[in-house]
Order: sequence, then structure tokens, then C-alpha cells
Amino acid sequence: MGSYDSRKTNTGTSRKRTNTVKWKRNRRPGGYSAIPQKRREVGAMSSIYDQAADKAKDQLDVISETMCYAKWTQVSMHMHNGMTHSCYHPPTHKIDVKELELNPSALHNTKEKKEQRAQMLAGERPEGCSYCWRIEDVGGRSDRVYRSGEYWAQNAREEIAEAGADGNINPRYVEVNFNQACNFKCSYCSPHLSTAWHKEIKEHGSYDIAQGEHNNLESLKNAGLMPLKLAQDENPYLTAFWKWWPELYRNLEVFRMTGGEPLMDSNTFKVLDYVYKNPNAWLEISITSNMCPPKPVLMDMFIESLQRLEEIQIWEDPDKFNPNSGNNWYVAPACKNFATFVSVDGYGSQAEYMRNGMDFSLLQTNIKRILTETDNSTITFINTFNALSLTSLRDYLQWILDLRDEFAKDRQGTKYIPIPDNGDHKHDDYEVRPKQRIWFDIPLLRAPLWQCIQIMPEYYQSYLEEAIAFMEMNQADEVNIDYRGFKDFEIDKVRRNLEWMKAGSSMDKDELLKARANFYKFFTQHDERRDTDFLSTFPEMEDWWNICKESEALL
Repeated sequence: MGSYDSRKTNTGTSRKRTNTVKWKRNRRPGGYSAIPQKRREVGAMSSIYDQAADKAKDQLDVISETMCYAKWTQVSMHMHNGMTHSCYHPPTHKIDVKELELNPSALHNTKEKKEQRAQMLAGERPEGCSYCWRIEDVGGRSDRVYRSGEYWAQNAREEIAEAGADGNINPRYVEVNFNQACNFKCSYCSPHLSTAWHKEIKEHGSYDIAQGEHNNLESLKNAGLMPLKLAQDENPYLTAFWKWWPELYRNLEVFRMTGGEPLMDSNTFKVLDYVYKNPNAWLEISITSNMCPPKPVLMDMFIESLQRLEEIQIWEDPDKFNPNSGNNWYVAPACKNFATFVSVDGYGSQAEYMRNGMDFSLLQTNIKRILTETDNSTITFINTFNALSLTSLRDYLQWILDLRDEFAKDRQGTKYIPIPDNGDHKHDDYEVRPKQRIWFDIPLLRAPLWQCIQIMPEYYQSYLEEAIAFMEMNQADEVNIDYRGFKDFEIDKVRRNLEWMKAGSSMDKDELLKARANFYKFFTQHDERRDTDFLSTFPEMEDWWNICKESEALL
């Protein structure tokens, strides 16, 4: 990394949060009651994120009421089994290997996606996009609109129009899963996405659930989900990816590596090395990690890679005009931003229970390492919101607030990095400006149904209601604009989850009984196999456990 000129470093002044909410425990499920202090006005400003969504909604409605730019501009690809989808909400489908021989972009531009694009242009609803349709049907704003409002989707509007339903297009937002290697056994995951899960099922067999089996290896194999039994250098999907990569990289704006656990795969570090050697000042790159790699050296290697990406380089890109310099020359880090998406669905021991294999203290340590050992990378917490996320949501939100306070903009200061002169050309010091470094998202878990919040009793909605009140009490506004608090779109996503939870009241009674019975059956076996204890980890959910136990007896 470049050295800093300490004489020019402005450390800023600290500022404590003053408008917070204190909470006390209640004994009933749902158990916090608010004691507000100086409640600040809510809804004082609309975020840029929401404004972009408003603009996108108007654009989409002109085309059709079901149009979504993400079907063209976003892709998730699974190299270990040859599956793909756009965006990540619809079910995956198989990539045709024969198409890849002539067209590696068929990793994204599949026959099925082109059919779905045609449906959207005609105002029809592709069945695979039900995640968004369900949210919109209860009055919410779905990711169809939010994703279409993202800058990378907006930048590709002309390409979308040119491609139409049948043409090929290089996506601007790419997620890739290189293999299933993972040291976690998250409760809602599967052997095709985790080697640890695969090992357990091979040792103990499938989970016994009502009217069937869960995570049966033969069923997953028949569905085409299990990894190919090939070495990586023989994998046709991985071969096509690296063949397509130089062309794809040219206009790529967001690249995200998922898993499995990406820190356990050599392709992750191959990508990071490529970006360092081929800088792209317009690129946002990220990984989705459990932050507990099995070997400490992997975290060391990762942080060293991030530090290299932050080194200031000088290069010319003949294809990309730089509005800051007025020509095609760049003085910048190798990428626009690096983000680490941290998968964690609750707080403390409850987070460890949901994601078996997690060491929550180690996770916290590694997050702090990234924030302190790199200058400008960001952390985004991903809470795959499920039934077990409810009771620790308040502690989870407080944790985010504490980190946002510790790493707030005014604590970072502006840093100046000296840039070597280029012949007679003198360079000013490069400014590393303060930025928002802590983010979070809270997507809904829909499967397996027994872990979905829609099957919970109505009084469990109070956890979400009280979390929303807490977020509103700590909302970022004109006074608190540096993200110490929560933005409107973050609060809206929790409200959306609440509305979706309420929609569960219309669930078929037999389906509800079966889902609750399966909750009891699955987690009973989970505890036996993994030496865990649901009731000692979630004592406040004893009533729920008994409801599920009774449901199992009634089947």
C-alpha cells in the first residue's frame, strides 16, 4: 500500500449518538418494550436509493407493468453445477453446455431467460419471479423496482433496448459461485452448496420430514444440483467463464463472488489478482463470506489482497473516458470499491445456531480486522431473515449502530497518499475521503417453509414492530446524514418483511400444520446430529417449540 503523509491527515472529531432508544425485556414472546428518548421526526428525507427506484418505476411502467432490467443486466452463475438465474430470487436453471462451445455468454443468455424477457416485454409475469410478485401483491415495493433503479442497470438501458428478448447482452452485475466448498452447515442450506452439509448427509442420511426427506442426495442429483464430479480444469462451465471473462470484464460494474465459502476457493484469489493487474476504476467488487475461514492464513491472504487493490495506480484506458481527468488517464485504486458481504442472520449464540460452524467472536474479530487494516473497503451484513432471526433482531440492529458509530465518517478523516511524478508531470496527493463503511440488507427466507416467518404465530410480529420503532428512533436524517442511523429504504425493507409475515395469515391450515411439524422434526434431528440445543439457545421461543411439537403429534 502507499504510505500516507501524516502531516496532511485530518482525523476528524468524534460525535456520540444522542437520539437512541433504550429497551427493557418483557417475559412474553416478542419481548422488548421501548422507552423513547427525544424521538426524532421520521420520514424527513427520501434517500437517493428510493428516488432512483421512483425513477425506475416510471421507466418500467412505460415498457410494461412487469418489466425488470435485472433480467438482462444481472446474473448469478453456479460453476460447480452449471446452473444460472437472473437475478438471484428466481429458481436456478441448467445452462446448455452445447451453447457454451460457440457462445460463452450463454452462461447468462440462456433460452429460458430469453423466454422470460419476452414475457416481461409483453406485460406477463414469469413464474420464477414470484418473490417480487408476492411483495407487490401486498402493496410493497419489490426488488424488481429497486434493482432496476441501480446505476448499473440504468447504465445498460440502451443495451437492453438493442438486445430485446432474443439478443445476447453482457451483464453489468455478475455473481459467481465457483464451487461448493464451505465449512458451515447453515440450517436452511443444502449439500449442493456446502461440503460440510454434504459430509453430514453422507454420514447420517437425509432429514426425516413429514411426507418425505430433506436434503436427499439422490433427489438433489436428479435435479441437477449436485456438483460435477470433475476437476476444476475439466469443468466446462468454469472454462467458459474464464474464456468470457476478458470481454465480460470490459464493461463490468459489479462483480460478486459467493459460495460455498469463496475464501476456500483459488478462483477467488485469481480474480483479485486479475483486477489488481487490470485496474478498472468503475468496478465494484465483493465477496459473500461467513468470515470464519477454516485456516487463519486464508483471512491473512484476503486482507493482503484488499490492501493491494487499494494501492494507487496510474494507467490509461483507451475505451473509458475519465471525467475527473478530462482524458483517458486514471490515478486511482484498482477498483472503485471492495465490499465484504457478511452472512449473519442473528446475534451471538443464536447466529451460531442458525449457521452451524460459526464462531461469532471470530466473525466480529475478522470484521474489525477488515475495517482497521484496510482504508476504504466496506462491510455489508446480509441477514437472510427467517423465523429464528426474530428474537435477536433488536440486538443485531444495535450491533450495526455501534459499528456505524465506531467507523463513522467523522472518525475516519481524510487521508492523503503521495503519488510519484510521471516525468515532468507532477501529481497531487491522492485523497482517500471518508465514506459509509457499514451497510446491511435483510432479504426474506422463503424455503424451507418450516423456517419461514409466515408460519409464526401473530404475536411474534411484535419483534418486527418493535424493531421498526427502534430504527425510526435512530433514523438518519439531515442532522444525522452520515449513516450513524438507519436510512428510509432500510426501514422500508423491515416494514416489507412485516407485511409479508402478516400475509401468512391466509396460509392453508394443512400446509401450516405440516410446516410447523417439520420445524420440530428438523430441529430435533439438527440438535441430535450437531450437539446443539434449541431451547437453551432460544429460551424465549419455548411456546413456539411446543406449538410445533403439538403439530407434529397431530399429523
